Amino acid sequence: MQPMQHILLPLLVERGLLSQDAADLTWTCPTCGPIPPGQWTTTPGWFYRRLCPCQRQAEEQRRREAEQQQMQQALLEQRRAAVYGWLGACWPQKGLANKTFANFEPTPQAEAVAQVQAWAGQPQGTLLLYGGYGTGKTHLLAAIANHRRERGESVLFASAVTLFDAIADRIRQEQGYHDLLRRAMTAPVFLLDDVDKPKASDFRQEVYYQIIDGRTRVNLPTALSSNCSPAELDRFVGWS
Repeated sequence: MQPMQHILLPLLVERGLLSQDAADLTWTCPTCGPIPPGQWTTTPGWFYRRLCPCQRQAEEQRRREAEQQQMQQALLEQRRAAVYGWLGACWPQKGLANKTFANFEPTPQAEAVAQVQAWAGQPQGTLLLYGGYGTGKTHLLAAIANHRRERGESVLFASAVTLFDAIADRIRQEQGYHDLLRRAMTAPVFLLDDVDKPKASDFRQEVYYQIIDGRTRVNLPTALSSNCSPAELDRFVGWS
């Protein structure tokens, strides 16, 4: 007998799953009737308790459900990565995948929140969220992203700071970054958070222009957030 079988035998006997007396392991299922034991072929003289057909069916159903849950979880992770991880593994945008309109903290600007929610259902044109720190702009943009993602629709989210960090990293490594711009320009829905956070520069203004103008020309919906007003955004984005 193999060493592993020496370990398994006492354990299986203790659990009532293995015996040298077939009668000990014969049982009756209310649905399937008497269920005789099977013979343990690896160790002659021993019998094991068999499942009845309805138990086997239930086990198979549980196995299928577990596999389906695993597949759904893998698909969910894929979709999250597609929304928040498109800038690369080094630039994860964490803590946003669970932001929804339902768990958004109450705000005195309920009408504005309702407008954002309506835009999430049918995005068109350019949506700009602006206001002071802590007013929930990032939460609302992420809620739009998650709403679209849950419907199986393509959407990209980026923090402006992270976007330019990823671009700068590509430049330092002498790698191209225009694929990132193309993805931002062609995504069915693009959400860019904190556009006024990176320090204004000609290069950043040019990047913003390429993305926003490129999307506007082909009528792709875009949502932006900033702490400053639309009039003050001109020095960052190059539009007024």
